[in-house]
Amino acid sequence: MTRTILCLAVMASLAAAFAAEAPSVEDQLTAARAKIAQAAQKARASARTAEEKAIVEADLAFAADAAKRGADVAFAERMLPQGRLFPARQPLAVGPDAVRALFKGDASLWEWAPVEAVAESGLGVTWGIAAISGKGEDGKDFVVTTRYTTVWRKDDKGVWKIWIDLATPGPLP
Repeated sequence: MTRTILCLAVMASLAAAFAAEAPSVEDQLTAARAKIAQAAQKARASARTAEEKAIVEADLAFAADAAKRGADVAFAERMLPQGRLFPARQPLAVGPDAVRALFKGDASLWEWAPVEAVAESGLGVTWGIAAISGKGEDGKDFVVTTRYTTVWRKDDKGVWKIWIDLATPGPLP
């Protein structure tokens, strides 16, 4: 009996210590935003060619638009008709309408920045980091951090559009 009580006391103190050490959602979001701001600076500084600079700015404008108008509008407007979005643990979405439907009702705040970009001859890639925050179905605040890769192609008008986009949840580098 004493051993059981001792084990329960140790488990309770470990759980309390872990809970006390876990950063709050607000602290997680603040840290993620700092890393995202650093990533944007790094991407701008490391872009070597005019196309790389343009694709970095296209990705940053995309992020600003998603934060302002929502992921559904921002993704759908930038998706090529044959563009593909590979959401984590969900079916593939092909084209603007499917992407808009995928994000329908998503009130989360999406924030991101590229870390690096390469582009040549109308084809480019950005990889970066993101934070998605909001209120869960349980009403509690949440933040999810991800790493993403976007493959961009210029459309017939010379505008960078999304051909392929995928992300994986995980800690930010």
